[in-house]
Amino acid sequence: MINYKHKIRLLRFIRKIFKFFNFKIFYSKDVNYLKDLNVENIIDVGVAHGTKELLYNFPKAYFYFIEPNPAFWKHIEEVLLKKFNGKLYKTAAGNSTGISDFYNFGNTSSFLQRQDYELKNKIKVNLDKLDNIISPNNLENTLLKIDAEGYELEVLKGSSNVLDNVDYCIVELRLQNIDTYNPSELINYLYEKNFYFHKIIKVYYVKYGIDFMDVLFIKKSLI
Repeated sequence: MINYKHKIRLLRFIRKIFKFFNFKIFYSKDVNYLKDLNVENIIDVGVAHGTKELLYNFPKAYFYFIEPNPAFWKHIEEVLLKKFNGKLYKTAAGNSTGISDFYNFGNTSSFLQRQDYELKNKIKVNLDKLDNIISPNNLENTLLKIDAEGYELEVLKGSSNVLDNVDYCIVELRLQNIDTYNPSELINYLYEKNFYFHKIIKVYYVKYGIDFMDVLFIKKSLI
């Protein structure tokens, strides 16, 4: 049996190893903040292979899949749309309309160059405002999710009519590695659109701290 002194020595040794590799020891508990939301429709901007939390919690919802990257279209059409009710929109959402350069880098993609490594695989994609892609009518009990690799604020700026009609927003809030908005800009923008910062759903860490976090915003009238 390991006595108290040996346990202390072991913990100190483990701490030194974590410190050497710049790792952090922290406690976290997964909490499902979505399960009690009243959601009938989901606008998923930046689908990739699908947002597991949304598919799991709202399997009967109608999904508006907004995905500009052709690399993910087959999976959305042959897997997600075979199991879930919805429609794929093969375009990017932003605050302008036209054809735009887009970086495709494996499991994710973005309009923006990264600071931690250079993106080279560039493609052309359609770009439109979410207000033009999705009709603001019949969006009762709707959740808008945006994962756009630093382009989230531009998506929101092109979604004024949609924001007037949705109840919840889940936004990937970028903190580093992409030179984009200040997080306070995005939070203030949504506040002006009558959304409160409600919960941090998930935090994503990299070697030098928090890279980004998923944040749930709720319409003020629902709080």
